[in-house]
Parts: sequence; C-alpha cells; structure tokens
Amino acid sequence: MEIFHCAVRTKGDLAGVFEHEEADGPQNATAYFYLCETAGPVVGAIHIRSGAWSITDADVAVKWDKHEKLVGLFVFGALNAAFDAETGARYGGRHGEDFNTEIPWS
Repeated sequence: MEIFHCAVRTKGDLAGVFEHEEADGPQNATAYFYLCETAGPVVGAIHIRSGAWSITDADVAVKWDKHEKLVGLFVFGALNAAFDAETGARYGGRHGEDFNTEIPWS
C-alpha cells in the first residue's frame, strides 16, 4: 500500500510531504517526511520508519502550524516529525544524533 499526504504553505512556496511505500512488499516498506520547494527540489528529509507498519491513509495528516513556520507529520493523531521552514531544523522521526527529539509546535 502506498500512502501520500501533502500540505502546501499558504504562500505556495513550500510543502510538507509524507510518503509511505511498500515497493517489494510490507517487510520492505519505507516512510519518509520531506520539506520541498513547490517549484523545486527536496529541501530536507526525515526517515520515519522502515519495515512493516499497519497504517492507512486515514491515520496520517500533514499540517502547518498557525504561523506557517513549522510543518508537521501527524500519525495516529500524534505529532511524529516536523520541519522548521525558517531554520531548516528537523525534529522527530527515526533519527540520528543530528535530529532534535523534542518537537516544538504552536
């Protein structure tokens, strides 16, 4: 099953994009959250998960915060990852030491 969600900032310049793909079956699935320029490249990526994961389209939402500074990935209603569009900071996901584990949200 493939799941794809996107939320474009009101200015139309940036989008938060979630992609979950089971290319070779559920055991080989990958999920990523991206910050993208709407008319250009991917600006940043956060690895969310690899392997089997029981989610559906209804379990995922991508939203901008009220100031449209942060774009977040919500899975099962909980904030799972976010990008700060002004600083490029990445939060959450299945991260290494270069990520922030506490996710700010307004």
